[in-house]
Amino acid sequence: MSSPLAQAISIPPELLSLEDQLVSLHEHPEASYGDVLFVMPSINKHTSPRLTIPLPSRVGAHSALLAVTYSKPLSRLGDIYSSATYEAVHDVDILPKSSPCNLPYIIVVVSPENDLVVRKLVASCYRPVVIRNLWEKMGGKREMLSALDEGVLYSCNFIKSHDTVAVDGDVVSVTLNEDGDAEDICNIIMSSFSSFSLQDQLLQGDMTLKIEGENVSFTVHKFLLDLRVPYFSTMFRSAFSEASMNEHTLSSEYFTPLSLAIVVQYIYFDDAELLFSWKWTDFARYINSTKCTTDINPPSQDIFDIFIDALVSAKFLQLESLEWWITNCLIKIAHGFACNGAQCARFLPGIAIMGYQNNIAELYKPCISWLAKHSNISFLWKRNLLSLPDELKAELVDAVKSRVAVSNVTPLYLRLYNLRKNTETSIFKDDWEQSLVCPLLEYCGDFVSTHFAEPRIVFSAARGIHHKPPSITYHAVEDLFSLVLSKLNKFNATAIWRGADCYTKLIASAPIVDRLNLALFSWFAENWRDLVVIQSSNGQSFLGSKTEFIRFNEWPEESLQKLSLQIKVPLSDLKGLGAAARSFELRKEKWLEKCRIDEVNRMMRRRELLKVREEDKC
Repeated sequence: MSSPLAQAISIPPELLSLEDQLVSLHEHPEASYGDVLFVMPSINKHTSPRLTIPLPSRVGAHSALLAVTYSKPLSRLGDIYSSATYEAVHDVDILPKSSPCNLPYIIVVVSPENDLVVRKLVASCYRPVVIRNLWEKMGGKREMLSALDEGVLYSCNFIKSHDTVAVDGDVVSVTLNEDGDAEDICNIIMSSFSSFSLQDQLLQGDMTLKIEGENVSFTVHKFLLDLRVPYFSTMFRSAFSEASMNEHTLSSEYFTPLSLAIVVQYIYFDDAELLFSWKWTDFARYINSTKCTTDINPPSQDIFDIFIDALVSAKFLQLESLEWWITNCLIKIAHGFACNGAQCARFLPGIAIMGYQNNIAELYKPCISWLAKHSNISFLWKRNLLSLPDELKAELVDAVKSRVAVSNVTPLYLRLYNLRKNTETSIFKDDWEQSLVCPLLEYCGDFVSTHFAEPRIVFSAARGIHHKPPSITYHAVEDLFSLVLSKLNKFNATAIWRGADCYTKLIASAPIVDRLNLALFSWFAENWRDLVVIQSSNGQSFLGSKTEFIRFNEWPEESLQKLSLQIKVPLSDLKGLGAAARSFELRKEKWLEKCRIDEVNRMMRRRELLKVREEDKC
């Protein structure tokens, strides 16, 4: 069963899919290069008496979509006019002479028997499958893949010029200039699709996209650019000269031949799987799998360069839906951040870097969170992880620290120790140590030193001690104890003493436990006075009972007796009742009071010196 994490993230409501955009285009085709207007009959014999909403008397459409959906001549549906001819014949002045995008209308006066046929025909035009068929009939797949197979994307402009066309027995001259004259397009549509060559002409785009300095061009349909790409939608409605041009050159700073091909295919398909499948034959199988397997060929590392180029192009064109599609693809390549296989270990750092550099939180944050899972350290922390920028490494370290608890700190230390041993002979040893391993080992040492007596820590470390040398687990626990002892101070001394007592009871004869006890006895012999609370004659604490660390007066009697025997200090002194302890604390108080007095005197002398200097200046 597929993991829930492996599912694609849903498209935000504000980002419409191709299907939703086509529904909007069907409702208002005249707003985006609609160039065919069907005038419906005033009397509709198909109208039901129960119909309360009147049907529109005019239905707009796009000639390119009609050419895909309806292969017969339009004259079968009714009489065909241009805007000017229709006004002259019918003596009306209510029809617009051109669409808002400066295309002339072709008007088809529908006969009554074809009313329902036309409405169904137009409704069937605005579906994603029609756009895909339009792409296929343009030769997009064949020509683009042949160009890619040659290694260079060359011009994909397939428009062919035609000198003359026959319309109802008359010869109409059609001259296609470089900019694609709108009147010629009008004449083509008025030919009623009577010849295959003219239908083929309509299927070709009317806008050529180029990249500066590259021998690359793609011919696409303006109405789709206007519908799908905010950059072109704004440009076509601007007052600049580019709005009326049929050719647009894009900067090579934001576009590569392949990224432009991805954008063009996304406009028609709502995805760019075709081009990635060309680059990577198992693309569809890999992104739909939920874990790394050996029977599916993984992509090469440069697949991320393609994604990055496509993302840069999408951001330039303000094509947020393509950005979302790329994000989804990367999440699927990472198997929904639910796999720790070898291929994911290769790709996850690249995905995190790409998400971080492009500020895609949905991409790099779950990636870092998955990498920070303690059980994944052994599988996913490979050489590619060092390619992360310092900011992401710091975020990864913080994420690992945030997951530390008494139940998992010892296994985490064992994994990190094993990682350190595996990278000892690597040329990247210093990178591992400075950025990842050392900070986490130090944090684990601090955490264990303050929770040394916790049962889960004690039992997990005891299991490691039972492995015996030369087991790497045994050496990891030994290293952990050494790190804990190096952090021994009066704030964690009680916890470490209690933990050592537990280890002594569990594993009495282990050399590692004996060394731990000897180091503890040596420290307490030198610093036992820091944990003593002096009792006054009335039984109150001489220094106050509220302290930041546990003093001997809170220790159990059995532990104090054991410590007293080991460090050769009378039990009364440990309890603060003996002469040695009382004398030490009194001397300490006098010394602290003297330090305070000296500090006050020093401040007073400084003030007097500053005052004298001010008087001298005056």
